[in-house]
Amino acid sequence: MMRGKVTVEGQGVIPTEGACNTAVAFDVRFAFADGVRMTFRGTRNNYEPVTPMNDLRPWEQKYGRAVDHGTAFEGTEGWVLVDRGAIRTSPEDLIEVKFGPSDHQLIKSDNHVRNFLDSIRSRQPAICPIEDSVQADILCHLSDIATRVGHPVTWDPDKEQFVDDPDANARLKMRPARSGWAWA
Repeated sequence: MMRGKVTVEGQGVIPTEGACNTAVAFDVRFAFADGVRMTFRGTRNNYEPVTPMNDLRPWEQKYGRAVDHGTAFEGTEGWVLVDRGAIRTSPEDLIEVKFGPSDHQLIKSDNHVRNFLDSIRSRQPAICPIEDSVQADILCHLSDIATRVGHPVTWDPDKEQFVDDPDANARLKMRPARSGWAWA
């Protein structure tokens, strides 16, 4: 759950034709109230032109690889890169850290779809509860809005609106359906 206001700014390349009407290349930065900073960048998504937003060479130089759906966590003692094919750390022995009984550890899932189906059958919580999924989706929507308005926006999670920004708030409303379609 987000606590406190979040400032979001970034840019994106939004196609003007074809089926996709969301950014195919993007670079968005978040500043959370607790001091955490996050950068959300898109992979090339079959968008061929390499731009500063989707140039993965700096990522590859730092982390040694760049594949779809990777996440890097950086701290004062090093970094951890997690993607669908590997976990890498720097320093390398960071992966050997032993957790204590009071340390928070994430649940391991080798198959998110199977975990979701099993949670339905057993009525046990899934690895990613819906509340967590909603919070992640909010970050994606904030990214989209920030790239479209073209200026930094500040999100108030308590009020579920942007602070003093009518243009950004207007984008929270349901947009018109594409030609030939209607909202139910």
